[in-house]
Amino acid sequence: MTTSATEHQITTVSGWEAHRLSTKELEVTVIPGKGGDVHSITDRASGVNVLWTPRWGLRPPNALPLPGVPEALALDRSGGGWNTMFPNAGRASVEHGVDWGFHGETWLTPFEAEQIPGGVRMTTVLARSPFAVTKDVTITGNQVTVTESVTHLGARPVDVLWVQHPAFGEPLIGPNTTVEITGCQVNPDMPEDLPPTEQPPRWPDHIEVDGAHHDLSQLHADRSGVARLAFLGAFDDEQVRARIRNPELGLGVELEWSRADFPFAWYWYEAGGRQDYPWYGSAHSLALEPASGYPSGVRRARELTGTATTIQPDETVTKTVRLTVTSA
Repeated sequence: MTTSATEHQITTVSGWEAHRLSTKELEVTVIPGKGGDVHSITDRASGVNVLWTPRWGLRPPNALPLPGVPEALALDRSGGGWNTMFPNAGRASVEHGVDWGFHGETWLTPFEAEQIPGGVRMTTVLARSPFAVTKDVTITGNQVTVTESVTHLGARPVDVLWVQHPAFGEPLIGPNTTVEITGCQVNPDMPEDLPPTEQPPRWPDHIEVDGAHHDLSQLHADRSGVARLAFLGAFDDEQVRARIRNPELGLGVELEWSRADFPFAWYWYEAGGRQDYPWYGSAHSLALEPASGYPSGVRRARELTGTATTIQPDETVTKTVRLTVTSA
């Protein structure tokens, strides 16, 4: 990692107030009003934004809601980028008498923002769960750091799922792109809420629900009809490192986090595999997502794997993920 001063500019993106953080190496756009998302991370030398944006882009804050079920309404507002999923991730879950929707509340919640050295600090209080959230996004040279703290404001213990969701897109993601990660197990999805009975394989081998074996370290061409979902865990090292590299582009990203903070990682890959809503075969994205538990939906994490995290009243929990843009 190199070091240079960080410039801070307030601008707009699709009608949202945006904080643009710049060093000699990177330009990072953060949108406090839309979940504190990291909307883009652009390598200034190549002009490449390493994050993914869905085909509909970031809808403006005054866009009229479309009719539909809650998951579709949430996806309408997604906008891609790097999101925070808390206190739920993945499937909606009814908790404490209220719907914790698809991917939880935080990624759609407005934050208040203030400038801090090297970046922006954002704060909010959630409406459907008893948590205050603080999110710091800072950059130094070619590295972006996201540090989050949640404080329990309620009077009873609450189970949560906490997932960081950086989604990477073209041109970083392509058929020549390779993926590496600290040694780990590769757990399959459980679409029928039935835990697998066999010992999971080791990275990069992935066994789909239908029994097919796949190599998660190798990606594919756009619209090749591929989709993957796996849950990585039992990492060999305390510091987990993941690398996504495109040698043809000469660019890569490295993610790093503590196994104590996030003992799992969700692997989600789309290369035209889902032919119906929402992607219609057109999405090409890879997300490597540091996670507190699995599978998706806090109720399912609690019941199927026992990996929901319990936060006590008055407790504050802090977690950090770092992303470095590199030459592949």
